[in-house]
Amino acid sequence: MNIKKNFFEQLLELRSVLIKSLLIYLAVVIILIPFSTNIYEFFAQPLLDELAILNGSIISTKLSATFIVPFKITALLAFIVSYPIIFYHVWSFIAPGLYKNEKFFATFLFLFSFLLFMLAAIFVYFIVFPAIFHFFVSMTPKDVGLMIDISNYLEMIIALFIAFGLAFQVPLLIISSVKFGWIEIVTFQKNRSYFFAFSFVFGAIFTPPDIISQILLALPVYFLYEIGIVLSKKIKLN
Repeated sequence: MNIKKNFFEQLLELRSVLIKSLLIYLAVVIILIPFSTNIYEFFAQPLLDELAILNGSIISTKLSATFIVPFKITALLAFIVSYPIIFYHVWSFIAPGLYKNEKFFATFLFLFSFLLFMLAAIFVYFIVFPAIFHFFVSMTPKDVGLMIDISNYLEMIIALFIAFGLAFQVPLLIISSVKFGWIEIVTFQKNRSYFFAFSFVFGAIFTPPDIISQILLALPVYFLYEIGIVLSKKIKLN
């Protein structure tokens, strides 16, 4: 009876945590909605800077897109902003069932993962966007008027953020694999050349069809692969 009661208490507590997390996210969305236009302009600025060279512009082929696109970008930013707070509430539910060393490693995984994702977002905005936009704009024939649809632009930047955000988690995957004994460090060391080739294949699949964005994804990912090997060695020694 006590086990059954404890199980339902845990379910109720989990439901409470999930509801709180959803409310936190919605609250952040509501706070950011008045600034959705400014947020959109911030994310569109790298493209607008390049389009100005050809007097190009961003257009909308659907009336609803002028509202939906800024809202989607705002919703994505709200998730990133609220994620640490949501994690804190989820962590408060999970932590009591973990040992001290497990708590430390889980906290490390979250902080490192979030740091890597933010690093990827910064890298995409300040390095990748200007490079690929400049490439595409510079390749536009002189007699062609360049106008970018706002919805297509949204899909592209979200795809880039997700691709780089996931790719930058490589050190975390290596550290976790070594920590839990799934894969030996030696295996990662021996397969450097294969991963180097795979990083370019990954870049070709998840980035626009140009060599610049593929290289900008492949090289940092391989560099992070090497960092993952170094960090996993130190963690294993400890």
